[in-house]
Amino acid sequence: MTETLTIRLPSAQRKVLRVRAAATGKTESEIVRELIAGLQHQPGSLRERAGRHFGRLDFAPASGDSDPWRAHQRKMNVRT
Repeated sequence: MTETLTIRLPSAQRKVLRVRAAATGKTESEIVRELIAGLQHQPGSLRERAGRHFGRLDFAPASGDSDPWRAHQRKMNVRT
């Protein structure tokens, strides 16, 4: 390792880190490095990662309010 980073943690977080390190047989530094490495492997931006959750609902053409779902959307003031 060529660089040192000092961080300040609340005692509760430090305790969690110590417990995890002891349970896995790793040093606290190894745990932190693994967490940072995991962040590096997340592909793309937040928009790219959440993209599968964006979209819209498509409905088959319906005649006015005869479709109960469309009627409910209009009642709730949702654009259709």
